[in-house]
Amino acid sequence: MDLYFFSRLKFLYGNFFYTFLIAWTIVILGVGCNKEEQSQPPKLPEISFVEIPAGTFIMGNSSVISDTSWVEHQVTVSAFKMSKYEITNSQYAVFLNEKKIGKDGKYTKGKDPTVSLILEPYFCEECGLKFIDEKWMPTKGYENHPVINVTWFGADEFATYIGGYLPTEAQWEYACRANTTTPFNTGECLSYLQANYYWLFPYGPCENTNVESPHETQEVGTYPANSFGLHDMHGNAEEWCRDLYGSYPATPQTDPTGPTNTKLNVRVTRGGAYKTMGVICTSYWRTPCKPNNVFADTKGFRVVRIP
Repeated sequence: MDLYFFSRLKFLYGNFFYTFLIAWTIVILGVGCNKEEQSQPPKLPEISFVEIPAGTFIMGNSSVISDTSWVEHQVTVSAFKMSKYEITNSQYAVFLNEKKIGKDGKYTKGKDPTVSLILEPYFCEECGLKFIDEKWMPTKGYENHPVINVTWFGADEFATYIGGYLPTEAQWEYACRANTTTPFNTGECLSYLQANYYWLFPYGPCENTNVESPHETQEVGTYPANSFGLHDMHGNAEEWCRDLYGSYPATPQTDPTGPTNTKLNVRVTRGGAYKTMGVICTSYWRTPCKPNNVFADTKGFRVVRIP
């Protein structure tokens, strides 16, 4: 509609109709613009994924504890995609700020608006995200470190936000092992050159020539990937899994998702962290944690997608 068109209408129908038509056009165009704004897709962080092939492996380690809760059993998993790295401070900040999460970490439109998704750091203060000037920000130089201080709820909400899931314990252990049967995907030992953990306490009879650990997270990808192409499956940040914690079944399983109900009502973290001993970093070790764990300075996560 050009000026000539409107001037002809004014000449033919008078000022009243002309004014009405102009107002009507402005309203329609305004509604169209608002719809366009409302339909904008959410801002998603860029995440690199690795294709994990289907396969069968032996999950668990019967020698760790005396009962059967970690019993070795055969598990078959279908193919899936897993994030190449642990989710970083920068990636998680995109989510928090897009969803307008405040200093208390609560997501009013989330699955449970009463719980915090993230906590401000209190031990490794530089490692985590901080709430500054009404938004979540990483410390300069720590943008690509794994996000920590994340509750299970915070990890789960992020996974939903990017159209994925938290890995099941079976998916996580299968991906970590990467066709190995040793305590680590690196073999019988895990050296200070292979992972970020408490180097003073390596696994079993293993030794480290350097025992001065970083005592904080390191940038994702600092250490070599396993044969599936995944970094930091041992150490750096503990990783939340989807499952509730419970005893393993002794019978063969296909794509297990863990117990549906337990008395403890706790979740599981895997992989160990920058300040845990070597044994906790093993492929089979599982740590039960309350989903809203306030001592979350080692808790991070990665995500999976189903092809």
